[in-house]
Amino acid sequence: MPEHFKPYRGTGDLGATDLLGGRRVPKTHRRVKLNALLDDLSAMIGLLKTGLRARRLRAGLSAAQDGLVKASGTIAGSGADLSAETKALELLTDELSAKVRPPRKFVLPGSSETEALAHLARTRARLCEILAWELKEKKTAVYLNRLSDYLFLAALTAAKK
Repeated sequence: MPEHFKPYRGTGDLGATDLLGGRRVPKTHRRVKLNALLDDLSAMIGLLKTGLRARRLRAGLSAAQDGLVKASGTIAGSGADLSAETKALELLTDELSAKVRPPRKFVLPGSSETEALAHLARTRARLCEILAWELKEKKTAVYLNRLSDYLFLAALTAAKK
């Protein structure tokens, strides 16, 4: 019989958690904070996908979520390389950019709920990128920069005409 799933173990009740490799750090450590923000961003992208009809855009956002999981592992110490995920985002961004008219003025979110949510996800990606730069996690920061660009185009795509 499988062991009963226990989402809690009490190991973090003293304000510390493990990174990959067993290194124990305070829950206030910048790497833990960045991983919490990456998790938040992934959840927000998941919510964004529910408001989109375009299958290709939803698929691109799902791929971005997969990249965020890999980025979280990198921040926790896996040493994974995000180069392929960054290149994939660049291709998706180029594809979407060809279909979107560039804005003529500063964009103020709010033409639709989905558009505003895409902009909110974009701003979260920027916050994650800033923290990645602080941690000197260049490849993760570049990935998040590309994701921010993609989310900007997703927002323009979702905007009401």
